[in-house]
Amino acid sequence: QQQQQQLLQQIDSNISPIRKLPSRDVDKSVFSLDLVKIENGEDQRKTIMIRNIPNKYSQKMLLGAIDEEFRGKYDFFYLPIDFKNKCNMGYAFINFISWLDIIPFAYRFRFKKWDRFNSEKVCELTYARVQGKDELVQHFANSSLLSEDKKCRPLLFVSDGIRKGEPEPFPYSQPGQPLSRQYHFDFGEEE
Repeated sequence: QQQQQQLLQQIDSNISPIRKLPSRDVDKSVFSLDLVKIENGEDQRKTIMIRNIPNKYSQKMLLGAIDEEFRGKYDFFYLPIDFKNKCNMGYAFINFISWLDIIPFAYRFRFKKWDRFNSEKVCELTYARVQGKDELVQHFANSSLLSEDKKCRPLLFVSDGIRKGEPEPFPYSQPGQPLSRQYHFDFGEEE
């Protein structure tokens, strides 16, 4: 129980400790969404895992469903793809700009069947292991995913200002150097 208390304190201080602990040592309830705690400001984590996505959903289809109500409310999205069969792996990650936007998102998607492909799968939402846009950028900065087809890459969006919600390039780090807070952006040619 003392370890759980320490874990919750680290989460509150915006550190991503879960990544550092072996998964068997982590109480799975740490990942559960509690909408009352979110509404009361007791849980301000922003990155969630969308689970039980039908494998035929593409990034474009899933973002289309999300953007109907939540465009401009998130600044990171990633739908992992199985490169062998070109289908998604059944889960995605989204980082909300405000933790409060998780509440309407949960009401819209949580425990609901998916609209397409006559799927019996029911959407589940949990907190992600890696939390926050900066942590997610650090996590993926040196990933080989960034050299894959654009439909398979993590996506970043502007978090505030006049361009809020617009796509932004994914930063990369210089070889042998960690990504600093001042990102290096790849403004490669658009396809």
